[in-house]
Amino acid sequence: MLIFYRNNGGISRSYDHTGEGFAPLPLKKNDDTQNFTWSLSLVQDLLAVFSSIFISSIAYGIMMVMIAFRLEANVKNEFLISLSTVSQIGAGVIFSRFLPAFGQKIGMIKGVIIGSFVASICSLLLFKFVFYWLWIIIIYCLGTSLFTIAVTRNTVMIDLSPPKIRSIAISIGITLVAIGNAFGPIILNLIKTEDSFYSFLLASVLYLLSTIPLLRLKKADSIVREQKKVAIWRYIKNSPKIFFAAFTSSFIMASCSTFSIIYGIKIGMTPNEASMLLSSLLFGTIFYTFFGFLCNYFNRRFLMILSAFCSLYIIYIINFYGDNQNIFILFFLLFGAMSGMKLPTLVLINEKYKPTQRLIVNSAFTRVALIGTICGLLITGTLMKNFGHSGLWLSCSTILTCFIVFWFLNYLYKIINNNFSSKDLTILYKNSHESQQEL
Repeated sequence: MLIFYRNNGGISRSYDHTGEGFAPLPLKKNDDTQNFTWSLSLVQDLLAVFSSIFISSIAYGIMMVMIAFRLEANVKNEFLISLSTVSQIGAGVIFSRFLPAFGQKIGMIKGVIIGSFVASICSLLLFKFVFYWLWIIIIYCLGTSLFTIAVTRNTVMIDLSPPKIRSIAISIGITLVAIGNAFGPIILNLIKTEDSFYSFLLASVLYLLSTIPLLRLKKADSIVREQKKVAIWRYIKNSPKIFFAAFTSSFIMASCSTFSIIYGIKIGMTPNEASMLLSSLLFGTIFYTFFGFLCNYFNRRFLMILSAFCSLYIIYIINFYGDNQNIFILFFLLFGAMSGMKLPTLVLINEKYKPTQRLIVNSAFTRVALIGTICGLLITGTLMKNFGHSGLWLSCSTILTCFIVFWFLNYLYKIINNNFSSKDLTILYKNSHESQQEL
């Protein structure tokens, strides 16, 4: 089976949910055994990829707002609204099986250009809402193109990055996606185009502009590696808390990013104010750097469960005490708390298994995160339809409570079977790698 390496830290909704695909092999010039030195060419190549990521992310930030406005005005059914987003994400899952052949035949950079062109056309077509199922077809095409853009461009970025700065490059890519998505609604508020055709045109133009920096990389390519297929349930059984954390964080992030604007409108905000809720949420991405620092000093599992409690408390505050004055900072803090669940899982999953198996386990990890995203969209949409705006927090608090209960039940199971050790209660991180396993 062909496996893609993908960036598991992206915010959500965008993005590159996949189970198989391209896996870049290190080039000789990037060998760990060689001394790393910066070069002007390397800096220019990375800046080209980063600028492309940022411009494309702004375009999607604009489309997130426009799609929400169109659905709210023409559908007014939370379940159908969530189904629209599920179709967009599911398009990437389906196309993931064809993307390796597409990349080999078309080429990596040409693949991004074609995907950006399709995204540009879809952005224009979404301006006119004719009927719901035509909308779903266009959304499906948009999801396929966005998946192609994200996965292929991330593969090029990882392939270009020398091993010693690869993690930094991935972190920058994650941050640029979130900041770009957050700037989209801000730009709409500044130019005051509201939900006119010009807003959709702007997103369309930005998708096309995002391809220009990549033209200098037209000779870039990645080698496709064949990997052995391993059942996803073996990894879930071996690392249940890590995978449940991936499911939970994706569930909540997808729910909040998708329904934040609708939530704001339902509690009496103007459309412009409601769109800023999404920006406040996404700007919480700066907490990834903070938790990356904490992961070097505190037990990663401790950070995960502590962040879960903090997230549950913030949700409680928003639901019962949040108002138009403090709700923006609360949304910002909620994303920050969820980052404390997401980032440690990424660190742990790449420490627990041997390097030869990390691509495969990341694939399994991504599939579970995708399931969490889809479940979050469907369940939250259904609850908001039946319970109004409070359905968003009912959904998020329920899955968080299940995660916390599962966490303690897992430790209780260990105690009963005499598998519990003192390191399970450690708060500080000891400078010793977790024993690596291979299934």
